[in-house]
Amino acid sequence: MHPQEFVAKWRARAHTVTEEQAYQEHYADVASLVGGPVPGQAGAPTGLTYQAGVSKVGSKDFGKADVYLPGHFIWEAKRAQKTADARAKTLGAALAQATLYAYELGSPPLMIVTDFVEIRVHTVFTATAPRMYRITLDDLEQGRTLEATDLTALQVLQAAFHAPERLNPARQRQEMTTQATARVGEVAQSMVQRGLGQLDVSHFLMRLVFAMFAEDVGLLDDTPLSRVLKRSAEHPDRSRGYLEDLFGAMQHGGEFWGADVRHFNGGLFDSNLALELTAAEAQSLLGAARLNWSKVEPAIFGTLFEHSLDAGTRGKRGAHYTPVQDILDVTVPVVLDPLRAEWDAVKAKARVIMDGKAKDRIEKATAVLQAFHERLASVTVLDPACGSGNFLVVTLGHLLDLESEVIGLAREIGAPFVLFPSRITPEQLRGIEVEPFAHELASVSVWIAFLQWKAAHPSDEWPSPILRNYGSIQHMDAVFDAATGQEPQWPAAEFIVGNPPFVGNTRMRQRLGDAYTEGLRRAYAGRVPGFADFVMYWFEKVRAEIAAGRTRRAGLIATNSIRGGANAEVLQRLQETGGIFLAWPDRAWVQDGAAVRVSVVGFDDGTQQARTLHWHEGEETDVAGRVTRTEAVVSFNADLTSGVDVRQARRLPENVGLSFEGVKPAGKFDLPGTVAREWLELPNPSGVSNRDVLKVFLGGEDLTERSKDRWTVDFNQMRLEEAERYRRPMQYVMEHVKEKREKASAGKKGTWWLYDRARPDLRQALAGKRRFLATPRHMKHRAFVWCPADALPGDALTVIASDQDYMFGMLNSGIHVAWATRKGTALGVGNDSRYTPTTTFETFPFPHSTPEQRAKVEEAARYLEQARAFLHGKDAPGRKGGVKL
Repeated sequence: MHPQEFVAKWRARAHTVTEEQAYQEHYADVASLVGGPVPGQAGAPTGLTYQAGVSKVGSKDFGKADVYLPGHFIWEAKRAQKTADARAKTLGAALAQATLYAYELGSPPLMIVTDFVEIRVHTVFTATAPRMYRITLDDLEQGRTLEATDLTALQVLQAAFHAPERLNPARQRQEMTTQATARVGEVAQSMVQRGLGQLDVSHFLMRLVFAMFAEDVGLLDDTPLSRVLKRSAEHPDRSRGYLEDLFGAMQHGGEFWGADVRHFNGGLFDSNLALELTAAEAQSLLGAARLNWSKVEPAIFGTLFEHSLDAGTRGKRGAHYTPVQDILDVTVPVVLDPLRAEWDAVKAKARVIMDGKAKDRIEKATAVLQAFHERLASVTVLDPACGSGNFLVVTLGHLLDLESEVIGLAREIGAPFVLFPSRITPEQLRGIEVEPFAHELASVSVWIAFLQWKAAHPSDEWPSPILRNYGSIQHMDAVFDAATGQEPQWPAAEFIVGNPPFVGNTRMRQRLGDAYTEGLRRAYAGRVPGFADFVMYWFEKVRAEIAAGRTRRAGLIATNSIRGGANAEVLQRLQETGGIFLAWPDRAWVQDGAAVRVSVVGFDDGTQQARTLHWHEGEETDVAGRVTRTEAVVSFNADLTSGVDVRQARRLPENVGLSFEGVKPAGKFDLPGTVAREWLELPNPSGVSNRDVLKVFLGGEDLTERSKDRWTVDFNQMRLEEAERYRRPMQYVMEHVKEKREKASAGKKGTWWLYDRARPDLRQALAGKRRFLATPRHMKHRAFVWCPADALPGDALTVIASDQDYMFGMLNSGIHVAWATRKGTALGVGNDSRYTPTTTFETFPFPHSTPEQRAKVEEAARYLEQARAFLHGKDAPGRKGGVKL
């Protein structure tokens, strides 16, 4: 069927038929336009059906979804309406009905509703702000591009039937959001360079950005901001007055330049203060205003906007942008799943009532739905490190979508519409943020998400005032009040989610200051170990909220280092007063183009008995291609593993004194081998040989790649007068080490020629050995290598003071490597396992081998070393410099 034929037919027929008479015919005609499948026809995909298998409350019938194409759409038709208002109401009801069926039908990404005169394609891709494509008969007849898109009506329908992902607004929204925030960021930098305060500029531009959004969703009629910016570009000296007039109208509601302006306020427009713009700045902002701000992606808008203004502030406290998929892996199981379980029970109860014969069954079912609606409106969610509001935005979407299902079911059973007004509001989303601008931006991001959702559901009226200052997002430090020296009180919330800042224990003083760090540790003494990372104070605080009954469930993202050391002690305490029900022990997390490693932890008071372990297979950074695996487990250990808890292994006396960290020079004691070898035979007046203090220096790369040929000046524990006998080495140390060491630490002035950690115990253990074993402290694929006795291992290595083949074989055995992987915490972008003398080597239970077993291990060890030597001499494609192991 050609578009003109389709249009002519349905112009004549649309108002003469009912939904039941014509929905199949209309669907089949649309399908024929784009070569789409029709139920019952040859080649129709599995699952495509009319009257899809969804039970309808109050009836024993099934299949009330008019058309269902799995993985594509639910299609609902209604009788044609003669006016735009009637059509909006009817198609709004159709959308609510389709939404009600979506969960039971696998949540397809599109909801298509039609009254035979108009087709509306609604996108409902997970965690992406919804979008509607409105298609009229005129659009199809003329083949024109739809408003605010580059697609024609026919192309939208083709995508719905054949490639729904093409309609996913996420990619387009992300590109638009990135472009828009970058433009505003350029203006911000220009204004700051003119001497204006950064916070003043940020607040001012946030008002402008919200006004741009308001214009494009229909909250500001007649584009007043765009007109102001155009005039400001022509008359920059008047720009401040123009904007103050506009902001004043938005503050209270009123008239501006001949047009009515709604009442906004809500804190963002609590005054009419504005800043003056230059002509260039006004022109740049006018260009930004011409973008379609209604398509901004609120889940990433806040972070991008914040970074466009100031990328450094939050990085200081270890705060980072969280990808939407990572947010979903917290909010869905922690918040949405338990609410949906409640909703499923409510639907089942309402179904039983409506299937009965009581005359008041509608009233009784209505009461059941009202009770759950009130329950949903009472849900509170807290992000105690909310940044620019990403977690809150995504969670708000969950609540709004679930409420839409409740309202849809109420309509279906015939409940009075007036009893089910929209009740979900941003007040239910609570946050804590220490950075002043991020705190304000979080509120705006949540409101943009809320109003964007309202715009996509036009049956709902705009609230008045448009914005409200609920005060639910607080500007404060979440874990420590420096003024009182105490931990602060958090607002009560049923659920807590978030991504607290990442600052390692060793960097807390540098990032946060000595006074803050010491005060924080005192405030949590006895609850958080002194050597725990900054993020663990959030875990302990959340644990306490759950233990006090103020919070039901929580889910947090943190670096995967929380699984070991002092951090795991906090997770152990969490287990003792509650329970972990969900864990991603180790997953990729893309940040600034690099995949760092994080853990995701869901926990409660121990109520949830079903516990699941999650991980990805495939390329982890490929969100579309990777596969998520889930395993049910009985319980979790504090390191987020299940089964045997190797953390309980204790240090064994027989292993003590064999494993050490390498020396730590803490200065430029190293020099190239070509130089060192020239100095070996240089004479000294005292007759000593430079060979005493010039040694080959080994780092991690010397073991995993070919030798770097680095040497070092090592005075061991010599007194200064002894070290000065080695004239050329001492001259080198004086030139390259002395000044920097003395400036760096007053305590090093008297020992500037010595290593920071010379490791005398290591040297004593290696005395008399012909060789020793070493492994990089951080290594993805654990291996141990023989090193010559006269080489000096650096602190990037863990050293085993043994020259026995048996030890070489045992350390390289599969069981010991598996032990090292479980015992060692992971680190960094490469997810390298950490091997330590105390927690990994000294706890390993070496077997008591018989002489025969020992001989076999030694034989296998010698073979492994020979095989490595053979492979060492071979070229390997893609191997960096020729790998040594």
